Amino acid sequence: MTAMTEIIDADRLSSIFEIPEEMRHSRVEVTIRPFPVSSEKNKPKVNMELLNKFHNAGFDFKEHLRQKLAEGYQFDFDAQKVIDGTETEEEMQARFRAEKNAWADDVAERVRNGTSE
Repeated sequence: MTAMTEIIDADRLSSIFEIPEEMRHSRVEVTIRPFPVSSEKNKPKVNMELLNKFHNAGFDFKEHLRQKLAEGYQFDFDAQKVIDGTETEEEMQARFRAEKNAWADDVAERVRNGTSE
């Protein structure tokens, strides 16, 4: 599969994306495609400032990780390194890429199921 395209109501995406005012309450075309992975070196860098701002906007991310670890939750990254501040730039980039891909997978699933929650 190279890409998936759907035409949906823009309001269904509002829980995932900030929809510009002029696009709200209208139908939009959404295209989801896999990220081309040719080599680690060619992967784009994640805008760390924006992602850190997002993670710090509504809650304490490190405290959230501490609570989840205490509850026995397992992550696909070294959460303790995030908490301790010892995560390398490479590990951070890989974690954010995985998070970004999870969002795309979630959007695709919501489109397939016709749900917005």
